[in-house]
Amino acid sequence: MKQKILVIKLGALGDFVLELGGMMEVRRRFPDAELTLMTNKAFLSIAKQAGIFSNYIIDNRVSWFNLKEQIRLVKEVTSGGFEYIFDFQCVSRTEKKYFPVFRWFMPHSFTWVSARKSFAWKVEKKGRGRGKLTKEEYPFNMPVTDLSFLHGENKHFGELPDKFVMMIPGCSPNHPHKRWPIAYYSELAARLAERGIYSVVIGTKAEEMEINAIVGSSAMAVSMLNKTSLLDIPDLARRALATVGNDTGPSHMASLSGANAIAIYDKRTAVGALRGPRSINMVSPSTIDLITVDMVWEKLLPMLDETR
Repeated sequence: MKQKILVIKLGALGDFVLELGGMMEVRRRFPDAELTLMTNKAFLSIAKQAGIFSNYIIDNRVSWFNLKEQIRLVKEVTSGGFEYIFDFQCVSRTEKKYFPVFRWFMPHSFTWVSARKSFAWKVEKKGRGRGKLTKEEYPFNMPVTDLSFLHGENKHFGELPDKFVMMIPGCSPNHPHKRWPIAYYSELAARLAERGIYSVVIGTKAEEMEINAIVGSSAMAVSMLNKTSLLDIPDLARRALATVGNDTGPSHMASLSGANAIAIYDKRTAVGALRGPRSINMVSPSTIDLITVDMVWEKLLPMLDETR
């Protein structure tokens, strides 16, 4: 019978794609095992193209008062026969809520691996109850993810100009400190237009105001508002001369696709810096507006001269 392993990674998007390399490492360590992923429904399309997992458990992080959903989740996990559970989230929800619940209701012994922290809890059970708990080291590497496997439908790519820079002006609405000023993006678009290079601006309804402002500032700025899926982003990034964006999931996807990518950070978000092979991370000593257009332009110019 195949060994069964559960991997937990709920989000957010940037963290999810950064840790795909770690999920692939689980597959490398257990080549013959049956792997199941517990994740947010939004990331299923990416996970399925990775080809790592056989099964999926959906956890959209609903309220704890949604007892029907919580019971469904616990039943799916505790009946799954998992010998290992790899926690890639390593937050209160997984460590202080899921682990104690799964430990109590799991009908057999199992090992809970805190992948980010490189240790494991070994739970030995002979019946109901919490079982005996032993902590041990579990060294775990987080390899850099290569998103070259990821492709979308690219439905609107016929609207793209030949030479362009992709701009990603959005990010989580809960983190306004991560947003490089829209006036700076607009000035950057104007400089690109002077060199005959378009700006292609991507985002969803949440970034509509920012996208419209940038597109309105230059005749050579193209809106791709609501025209790109998550799976489109790597292909789009590889077609661009470069990508300039905030600390957000699409920026990480562009970086890990192997494309030229510049990310702009304030000092609080430097830990999540881009890790792709052709990436530049610009970290402010304080607030993000201290990264000027001149500073970004200096880093961007060599990328514009590359033959694509």
